[in-house]
Amino acid sequence: MSSTLLNISGKIDTKAVALYAIVSEVTAQLAMPFVVVGASARDVVLHYGHGANMQRATEDIDFGIQVPDWSAFKIVKKRLLAKGFNAAREEHRLISPDNMQVDIVPFGKIEDEHANIAWPPEGGWVMNVLGFQEVCDHAETVRIQNSPIVDIPVATPQGMALLKLIAWLDREADMRIKDAKDFLYLLTNYEIIPSVKNSLYESPALMEHYEWDLSLAAAHQLGINARGLAKEPTANTITKLFNGGHDKLTLEQLISEMGGRSDDQYTNNEVLTNAFIKGFLQSKK
Repeated sequence: MSSTLLNISGKIDTKAVALYAIVSEVTAQLAMPFVVVGASARDVVLHYGHGANMQRATEDIDFGIQVPDWSAFKIVKKRLLAKGFNAAREEHRLISPDNMQVDIVPFGKIEDEHANIAWPPEGGWVMNVLGFQEVCDHAETVRIQNSPIVDIPVATPQGMALLKLIAWLDREADMRIKDAKDFLYLLTNYEIIPSVKNSLYESPALMEHYEWDLSLAAAHQLGINARGLAKEPTANTITKLFNGGHDKLTLEQLISEMGGRSDDQYTNNEVLTNAFIKGFLQSKK
């Protein structure tokens, strides 16, 4: 987990704070690392943490939890149910005591060689969790309450970028558009993070390369940082898309699904994406 502490105490709903506190307590008791992902991570870090505009409101909270086996995942669920959560029809979903939807994605030693997990008992439902391990390992610590202190590990923007690209590659067409739009949101808002902006001006080579366009330099830097985070299987999967080697999807589809009805918007999305790709492909672990 990153040593950086982002403090957003008092900014998020008290129901969400209570939910995070329970999950943090349960996973700590079981010594199982977890990380906040999805739209909730996006809002915690970029909206509440750094002032980015809210993309779309969500009351759902997504977690990744590293487990040694499926029995450990069952124990996590059992502990949460004992804390007042309710089971849902979906195996990975719970409803919090305050009626918030919680999705818990297990990863770790339950993955196969392709980073897929097959949900018991039949194993008929398969989910790809590529990227979750490195995103959890390099999560950002966020303080969501000062008294009593509640700190939670949240996916960094570069971690979110990896997960969004993997999700876009993995989902059906009707589900992909949200991931493409979320990826664009990361590209356009990375520049507002003070440490990112300051580093680009203090070491201005990227800024000079992009003729002092902060948005493009920041998108390039996001690509560098995402590649620095990615393990080889994750990096190889994303690189295949960028190099035109994916068997079903193309880079043009990703850019198109980011949205925007005008040619100018498509061009803007394309330029930002290309800056990210340049940073990602030129970077070495």
